[in-house]
Amino acid sequence: MDTLTQYRINSPKVIHETIDGETVIVNLDSGNYYSLDAIGAEIWDSVGKGVPVDHIIKDISGRYIGDRQEMDRAVRLFVNELLQDALISPLESGAAGSGAVHETPVKSTPTEVLPDFKAPTLQKYSDMQDLLLLDPIHEVDDTGWPNVKTENA
Repeated sequence: MDTLTQYRINSPKVIHETIDGETVIVNLDSGNYYSLDAIGAEIWDSVGKGVPVDHIIKDISGRYIGDRQEMDRAVRLFVNELLQDALISPLESGAAGSGAVHETPVKSTPTEVLPDFKAPTLQKYSDMQDLLLLDPIHEVDDTGWPNVKTENA
């Protein structure tokens, strides 16, 4: 993965919402849905803004305590997971992306304690695939939603 590559969220096939630091993502093509922890949600937000991976790593390493190499590895693995599940894709060169780096200055006050870094997690759920992939207009029987049309109907 090129660390200067910018990515975009695969909208409209991927929808997402962040509530209280947890991001829920639905891939409407696969029917899978996902949950991100707080650090994963921060990375997701930066990726969605077109921030290159190396800038995301720099930002994360300035706001969390931990081994820089472990942070680097964890962020790259996380972005690769997002790519593998078709939640994001590389921005084409010349495409509009803010690329703005969200850098929170590291405070030097002795009383401030930065939180420990924990590798971001992408929890994948497939238990609702059938429901999420059902086309409620075309794939229901005469009784309507949520009754799926059978092959004989």
